Amino acid sequence: MAEKLILDLSRKLQLPQNPPAQEPCSKSIYRVPKILTDVSSQAYEPKLASFGPYHHNCLHLRPMEKHKHRALIQFLRRIARASKTPDDVLIAMRNVEPCLIASYDGLQGEEDDDDCLERGRIRRRDWLKEKDEFLKLMIVDGCFALEIMLADKRSAAGEQSEYDSHDPVFGAERMNYVVPHLKRDMLLLENQLPLLALTTLAAIDGSGIGDVNTLIKDFYNLSSASPKDRIIDACFHILDLYRKILTSEGEYLPSYEENVQSATKLRNAGVSFCKSKTNSFRDISFNGGILSLPQLKVDGTTKSSLLNLMAFERLHATTGNEVTAYVFFMDGLINTADDVALLRNEEIIKALVDSDENISKIFNKITKEATLIGFTDGIVGVNSKLNTYCKKRMHWWRANFVETYLKNSWAFTSLHGGLLLLALTIIKTMYIMLQYYNA
Repeated sequence: MAEKLILDLSRKLQLPQNPPAQEPCSKSIYRVPKILTDVSSQAYEPKLASFGPYHHNCLHLRPMEKHKHRALIQFLRRIARASKTPDDVLIAMRNVEPCLIASYDGLQGEEDDDDCLERGRIRRRDWLKEKDEFLKLMIVDGCFALEIMLADKRSAAGEQSEYDSHDPVFGAERMNYVVPHLKRDMLLLENQLPLLALTTLAAIDGSGIGDVNTLIKDFYNLSSASPKDRIIDACFHILDLYRKILTSEGEYLPSYEENVQSATKLRNAGVSFCKSKTNSFRDISFNGGILSLPQLKVDGTTKSSLLNLMAFERLHATTGNEVTAYVFFMDGLINTADDVALLRNEEIIKALVDSDENISKIFNKITKEATLIGFTDGIVGVNSKLNTYCKKRMHWWRANFVETYLKNSWAFTSLHGGLLLLALTIIKTMYIMLQYYNA
């Protein structure tokens, strides 16, 4: 049954092509350059599923292909209830095919055999000569991505699933094991699908998918990333949308005078820390001696997600550098495990498994081969205020006094006893002097 539908889909790809919509298209999905993969190659490689052409047919990802086909079948069944056919899918996707192709950088086959074998896949295909196969790939992978997010949404809401509860991928019992890995894979720069493919497919299936942006936002639990719901438009793919929700468009200053001081040094200078009201990477402020930072949840996907966001900012010319600036700022704050411990105590960093030492290594390593054009204007302002604050000796003395005498119970008791003894001595001296003058 499954093979018949797939073969039927391949045959229908030979349908006459409708005139493509004349809309602007631009490259937004890139292969990560070797200078970045040399630092941490696994951070850019999918572990469970490929999306798009770059990692298609990788040996370790092939087992997921049969589940993609099942997702396609479920998608076709659902649209059939709305009197839609595979022809409607093909015609709609044919109309946007030029833009889908234009979204990818380097679809021609130019990879050498050694690199292909090292990455675990066959020689790179020339997708420009196999446009039918490319379109089929967009449909299959696009349906799979939508089905995963839709199944996760229904599971979270306690709704009835279209799949059996024991389904190895889409079943309620397996979602908690599979979805975290797919969330990671769907945020890799080389593993992106154009958002245009997802919105085109979602428009055909109007029964349950709804707004794709909202579906993605719910899938990644990004409801607290911004103070209020913002309209996110003109996104290239899931990684781009994820980045825009975590940041906001802003300018950067190409130069900065002073380095960021570590969290422990700032604390020793009298700076206090607190969690920002939102999780937006731009929600960083310093007022009244208190540095407010967005909460960052650290897990096994954090390093990979940040590296891929930074790679996208580096490779896409019109994208800002908000994520890169945030990572470099955090790298400045975090030098040792003590810095991490301080931020964890204030719930700025939230992690259940990683040690403080491992978290510090994450930030210290991911900036190794990255390039910072300049901090965002907000971070420049905050860092300038911090450095001005720390230069005032009064803040250092006050912080040292509090740390030495007020936070240590024994030291506080000794201080209290010493002050009491001093007060009694003064009173005794005054009493003796009064007796002398009265005599």
